[in-house]
Amino acid sequence: MQDFSKYYARKDVQNAIIREAQNREIGIRYGSKGYGKRPQIISFEGDINQLAKEGATSFHFSEERWEDPLKIQTGMTKPQLDQLRIGWDLVLDIDTDFFSFAKFCAQSLVKALEFYDIYCYSLKFSGRSGVHIAVPFEAFPPSVNNKPIQEWFPEGVRTVASYLKNMILKPLAKDIQSVNTIQEIAKSIGKSVEDISPNDTFDPFSVVDIDSVLISSRHLFRAPYSINEKSGLVSVPLKPEQLASFNPTHAKPDDVSTK
Repeated sequence: MQDFSKYYARKDVQNAIIREAQNREIGIRYGSKGYGKRPQIISFEGDINQLAKEGATSFHFSEERWEDPLKIQTGMTKPQLDQLRIGWDLVLDIDTDFFSFAKFCAQSLVKALEFYDIYCYSLKFSGRSGVHIAVPFEAFPPSVNNKPIQEWFPEGVRTVASYLKNMILKPLAKDIQSVNTIQEIAKSIGKSVEDISPNDTFDPFSVVDIDSVLISSRHLFRAPYSINEKSGLVSVPLKPEQLASFNPTHAKPDDVSTK
């Protein structure tokens, strides 16, 4: 197992991870050994350094925000979790084996959000071949249909994700086909033309998708500036203007800057 302790010993990396960890349940992965105990929190920069020395290889956050993550217990009912939850972020996990397709999908989602005057989103490379787009809890109204917004999880995220997915379907298909023929796309992913173009209409979500697994209570996503064990690359935040030119090779630990 590769040793990432030198990377996590960087004060700027520690500070960047801690900054986003407040009120979140933390999942700590120890390489092939899997995750440590849950629930877990990290509160200080030194926690990350110490955990890395003990073999931690990556850090993962809940998209839900909790009054006290340590009060979470396995087997809790939804009403019990609703009582502890103080909010949630909308996290869209673009899932694909080909980063070029992830870029197109991310660009389409950004345009959709900006169409509704939502500019407070954040972007980050997943660390392998995908992109995460997040809209913070503070961007949402206090309640919807007389129900507190913090109780609209995971239904609220699923509803928004489904709406956005339908909204970008045609423009995403057009964008992907602007640089690839159907035959080239099918060949690149090892599928037939019929698989990705049923009824002679290209389905972009046959090559890239918005992962619905993340949209469930206590599911985790890779923390900003955390390393992906399989690729050895950092899940690095991106500015919208960086997305088009970004290449995963830019995310090598030694090359990453938190500024």
